[in-house]
Amino acid sequence: MNVTGAPDTATHTGLVLAGLARDPGRVAIRSGERALTAQDCLDAVYRLARALDGAGLARGDGVTVLAGNRPETVLARLAANLLGCRVAMLYPDRPVAEQVAMAEDAGTAALVFDPAGLEATAGHLARALPSAALFALGQTALGTDLLELAAPLSPVPILPRYRPEDVMAVRFTGGTTGRPKGVLRRFARPPRPELEAASVFLLCTALCHGGGTTADLALAAGGTVVLQEGFAAGAVLAAVERFGVSRVYLPPHLLYRVLDHPMLSRTNLGSLRRVTYTGCPASPRRLAEATRRLGRVLHQTYSLTECGPVSRLAPDEHLDPRLLTTAGRPFPDTEVRILDEAGTPLPPGRTGEICVRSPAVMRGYWRDPELTARVLRDGWLHTGDLGSLDAAGYLTVVGRREPMAIVDAHNVFPRDVEGPLLAHPEVREAVMFATAGPDRLERVHAAVTTAPGARVTEEQLHRWVRERSGPLCAPSSILLLPGIPLGDTGKPDLGVLRALVDGPSGYASAAPGAREGA
Repeated sequence: MNVTGAPDTATHTGLVLAGLARDPGRVAIRSGERALTAQDCLDAVYRLARALDGAGLARGDGVTVLAGNRPETVLARLAANLLGCRVAMLYPDRPVAEQVAMAEDAGTAALVFDPAGLEATAGHLARALPSAALFALGQTALGTDLLELAAPLSPVPILPRYRPEDVMAVRFTGGTTGRPKGVLRRFARPPRPELEAASVFLLCTALCHGGGTTADLALAAGGTVVLQEGFAAGAVLAAVERFGVSRVYLPPHLLYRVLDHPMLSRTNLGSLRRVTYTGCPASPRRLAEATRRLGRVLHQTYSLTECGPVSRLAPDEHLDPRLLTTAGRPFPDTEVRILDEAGTPLPPGRTGEICVRSPAVMRGYWRDPELTARVLRDGWLHTGDLGSLDAAGYLTVVGRREPMAIVDAHNVFPRDVEGPLLAHPEVREAVMFATAGPDRLERVHAAVTTAPGARVTEEQLHRWVRERSGPLCAPSSILLLPGIPLGDTGKPDLGVLRALVDGPSGYASAAPGAREGA
């Protein structure tokens, strides 16, 4: 509600609270065996807001959240925003030094953390941020139990303390190519994406990334959010059948794991209406398989933290094999152009930097005006991604500038290495990455996972790529891994892959303990 008592749908937080209030008796959030109604959620938000207000938090203060996918994470974030606080959410499995750097950068006045499994990390953050207030989502010796503090307080609605132009969130980018950058988001909600009818949305990736926004929009539209703590293909399938899940977000690598799970053929997927994937290139062969096995539900978006969804490939477009290597066409309110290094627009079919103009483009990077000025120019976001548009307006994303390698003065793009590898009948997943040796010359590497029982060798895959893309694109090393290491966003963790490379040249095998992405 705003100061007039009318539903506030012009801001992100107001939209979510209005959606909860519209049907207070429905189940809004499920987590394990817990089921919270929309009224339960509203009561908790107002109690938590009063607790934070009583502890001295006010409009413009920075609240940093370190917690996993649990209802209290969602509700505490909404409560802090209701007070006009700026919220930054940390990736729970990042190195402590990186989390400290993000918390410091976010201007943390209060740290809200989950003591279950994250108390030690919270302790490191507390020592690095001695002036920050500490609030735990449960009992702990470190800080105040925020849930206990809020429990006796009134659930009567309170008026929002924020203004539309205030900073609502500092959302850190995935950081696979360097230190994460803080993307500034204001309370004012751009007129997109449009809300869809009530749905059951399953979130099995981190709340602190784009899935958290989708969860908010599901609540705002009168839907239900099913929270899972991390990804497990069997658990995803079980939830779809048990709760009638209609929407789920699965980056390509996670989608493949669902397709490969033996339970898939025995699971009732009749409720599914949309399986959204984004984040990294997908195998056309596996996308075709997904459509055959899941139905016409695949929905690809090309999205960035800096601007949200840019383009989409709708379910029916997945039936055309020629389109499976594209990221679809831009949304109606989004302009895309491809520029060369001099900033000149390129004709259809030519590869250059993808630049975007839309109502959802960020206002800038938090506390980094120089980077903001480099990236936002004349109303256009220079994404740093490389791609091309065809004559029909379909966008093909080659990759970021960073993964592109220059080998003997020749540009090698991820598609030059990943494309042939994904075409191999025994390869399930493929990721290209690059390293630079002491001589500063770049070398291309690849990481792959293979089908169960596959006997293909690194040497055979090397020859396969060489024969199809030429000697300059043949990887210096190929890692055969049980699973591609992923960050919280579901994207391949290039830093981990680089660390697995055994020497600057020759073949490398999987290092012990290579983790499968969550």
